[in-house]
Order: sequence, then C-alpha cells, then structure tokens
Amino acid sequence: MRLDDYRADVALDHPRSIAADADWRRSIVAVADQLQVDTGPDEDPSAALRAVRDHLAVLEPRTLTDPLVDRIEAINVAVTAEAGTIDVHDLPTLAEQQTFRPSQTIADVVSLVVADITRLRADAIVNAANRRLLGCQVPGHPCIDNAIHSAAGPRLRDDCATIVAGLGGLDATGTARITRAHALPGRYVLHTAGPQLVPGSPPSAEERRLLAQCYRACLVLAAEVDDIRSIAFCGIATGVFAFPPDQAAVIAIDTITEWVAANPGRFDRLVIDCYSEPAAGHYHRALGAGR
Repeated sequence: MRLDDYRADVALDHPRSIAADADWRRSIVAVADQLQVDTGPDEDPSAALRAVRDHLAVLEPRTLTDPLVDRIEAINVAVTAEAGTIDVHDLPTLAEQQTFRPSQTIADVVSLVVADITRLRADAIVNAANRRLLGCQVPGHPCIDNAIHSAAGPRLRDDCATIVAGLGGLDATGTARITRAHALPGRYVLHTAGPQLVPGSPPSAEERRLLAQCYRACLVLAAEVDDIRSIAFCGIATGVFAFPPDQAAVIAIDTITEWVAANPGRFDRLVIDCYSEPAAGHYHRALGAGR
C-alpha cells in the first residue's frame, strides 16, 4: 500500500496543535475516575497516569468519546512538557562530538543520543511496531511501542487502525507507514515492524536484510513528506524482537550512510536515539570502526 492510498484517510496533511492542560494532575485523577480504573487508595496523579495509560493500552481503536480523548491528549502534552522536550537540532552532530570516526557522508547529519524518544522534537520519530501496528497492548510493558502510543494518546491507534483496515490484515516486516504524532512533541510517527528473532539465535541473512529494509523504508517514506527534515530513529527490533544490538547498530549505520550518500541534502538531521548508555556503546563501536 502506497502513502497516497491512506494519506487523506489519516489526515496526514492536517497537523494538530494541542494545548497543554495546566492542571493535568487534577485532570488525570478525574479521567481515571471517569474510566473507572483503580488508582489505589490515594488520589496520586502519578498513579492515576500509570493506571489510565495501562487501561488505554488494551482498548481497541475508537473506543472513547472525542471530548475524553481531547482531555487525555492535553494531559499528555503537559506531562511531556513538564519532563522537558529536546529539539533534535540542538543535539551535536557526530562531527561536532569528535568522539567517533564516522564516514564524512553522515558526520554532519547524524546525531547519537541517549534519551526518551517521546521527548524528542523531531519532525518524525520512528516506532518499532509489531505487524498489527496497534501498539503492544500489554499494560505497563517497557517496549518503545507502548511508550510511544501512551505518550501520543488514543488517536495514534485510531490512525494506525485506519491503515490496517486498508491493508486488510497484518503489515509486512520491513515496510513503513506514517501517521500524525498527536500529543507527541514532533509532527509524525513512522511505524515499522522489524524481524522477530528467537532470543539468543543469530540473525539469518534474510533477517539482516529485513532490518536494513526497515531503516531504508522509513527514510524513503519520510522523503515523500516535504516538511519532514529531521527523523529520530530507535533501535529497531533490538528489544523484545531480540535482534542482537551490536549487529543491529552496524546495519543501522551502514543503511543510513548508504541512503544519505545517494540522497544528499534531503534531511537536515537524523538522530539515532538509544535507550541506555550500553545500547549507545554498540553505535560508538560501529562508528569507531570507520563505518
């Protein structure tokens, strides 16, 4: 399915501006009460936020009323703003860090950071999705899919459901789809399903090809949207999908380098966002190898 086949259906060209709820702590307790979720004996806003997000994780698309979703999105914007957002253009490039020996092709375009991807202000962020595209739907699960859907709000799943309906079933591994970002700091989310390995098993040649295709598909799709000039990538397939992170880092660097060399100037900043310092170490080594 091409972008033009669903672009209008998900209102991709109609970005939304969501005002933060200045009194989100009171509001989240009220939302928890409205949804009848258990927040414990005390009306603790943090507990209420976790309980509401756990409840939303298992809901099917288009379950809630628009006013309630509006309120949840305003709360999410406030929570993220309070945590602090990061403009990706403020991050040093590899050339500015002078820590690596990257190829000159990507030195002035790529940044490497350890951060919460839901706080990055990039034109688009990449979600390591599953083939259903509807979020992980496991309450409290620590995967990036769950984190992105939780911070974006229920309309992200609604948009993904529209795409899934057009596909008529599961998406293919190694493809990419795009939606608006809703309550996230950026404008768009690129959803891509990576290869799923048996934990501890080495990736096959086909699985390595599919992972590279995930990165390539995200770049190609983002290039079709004129106002996307920056992308923040996560470590696709390196979490519960069990792709060895050291090998995944090399594939990511090689694929991004190849694409940037073939399409110079298309993007101003490409960020590789890592969830921990050990995860970032794999990219340090891949870059230090002169890739």
